[in-house]
Amino acid sequence: MRPVAVRFLLSALLLAVLAAPLVSAQEYTVTSGYDSPVPVDAAARVPAPVGFFALPLWVLIAHFFLFPPEVFLAIKLWAALGIRRVFGGNVLDQGLRARIFEHICHNPGIHLRGLAAEMDLKMGTLRYHLGMLQNTHKIAVSGDAASVRYYENSGTYSADEQLILKHLRNETTKILLRVLVERPLATRQDLADAAGISGPSVSWHMKRLQKDRIVHARHEGRTSVYEIPTPVAGYIMRAVQVPATVPLGECPGATGHA
Repeated sequence: MRPVAVRFLLSALLLAVLAAPLVSAQEYTVTSGYDSPVPVDAAARVPAPVGFFALPLWVLIAHFFLFPPEVFLAIKLWAALGIRRVFGGNVLDQGLRARIFEHICHNPGIHLRGLAAEMDLKMGTLRYHLGMLQNTHKIAVSGDAASVRYYENSGTYSADEQLILKHLRNETTKILLRVLVERPLATRQDLADAAGISGPSVSWHMKRLQKDRIVHARHEGRTSVYEIPTPVAGYIMRAVQVPATVPLGECPGATGHA
């Protein structure tokens, strides 16, 4: 017997057990067993209560099958909707959810609104599927409420790598980091000329990178120069030259079912 059928039968049996006491609680009309009026000197007897499971077997069986119509309707609806438990093994059987997961694999560090725009999805639908992917540990989530970022499952990228990938999603920041990898100790003006932006804009990007400890700044006289720690620079170089994504169609676990 298929697992779905077994779960259905077990659910039906549970509903039967829960519904039986409700049916047995209905009122009964008791009539006298005497063919003639009760004798005046007859002693009154209090009937002894009988428990539900002390009733004859045929009565018990009848109660199990005398469901209220609402119970049958609920079971029919449950079966029609094909409700089943979603877990790690089948979470990607749903086509849209598999495509969302694959898009995250190819765009690590993508944020919620970017994902919605690139996939042309409504926020409510997207949040529902992202919740399923997160609950089954298919994706990792970082950031705060203002900038939530998504990555393939939590074992794929370290916390530092997630921060770097988040900044590489910004094209201007990506250019600035690439310049710093190629030209350590670049000045603000060097970066502004390379990226084609103003000095204050460079300072804004550098402050964000310094906050996440991706870039260090130091003063040489009146000039500020910037550098990237060696381990971070190595990862940025690999991520920029060979994007930190998997080949198209090879996202682990993504089935792409329609």
